[in-house]
Amino acid sequence: MSIYEILLLAYVLSIDAFLVSFSYGLCTIDTPKRYSLILAFGTGASQFLMPLIGAILASLVFLVIKDYASYLAGIIFVILGVKLCIDAKTDENKCKNLITPRIVFIASLATSIDALAAGASLYLLKENVLFASLVIGIITFINSLIGFNLGEKIKNKTPEIFGKIGGIILILIGIKSIFL
Repeated sequence: MSIYEILLLAYVLSIDAFLVSFSYGLCTIDTPKRYSLILAFGTGASQFLMPLIGAILASLVFLVIKDYASYLAGIIFVILGVKLCIDAKTDENKCKNLITPRIVFIASLATSIDALAAGASLYLLKENVLFASLVIGIITFINSLIGFNLGEKIKNKTPEIFGKIGGIILILIGIKSIFL
């Protein structure tokens, strides 16, 4: 993968965190700025760790599937892209409480499940997973901050289009992995 593809992947994986942060920004009133930083750090750290965990898990079964690695990686990316498109249509992230450590943990975990599969795919494609994980974590941190602050400013718009664009990008990366 080129650096541009890694950046695109990082952006796409950060969309869930962006949407969650955006949602919290939409429904918070007079929230201290540190809450947006706490949420961004939680989602960024989680998005950094999950691809590494995914790569470790993939390495345990690589010998069994090595002949099909690029196909498997492509299929995973396509499935993630379709899931992201569907989630963008049905996801209703509404906050009911202030941002607490429990909420940050749950949001971080929930938004990084896709990164676990992406880490496995990156391992199967023999990419530098540590570098990609670092890029993914940083992009997620930045996009989470942007999402929260944008949500605070907009308050009445829906972010569906971001999920759909991200899903299409993942599907295209998957198709490239399968056929090229």
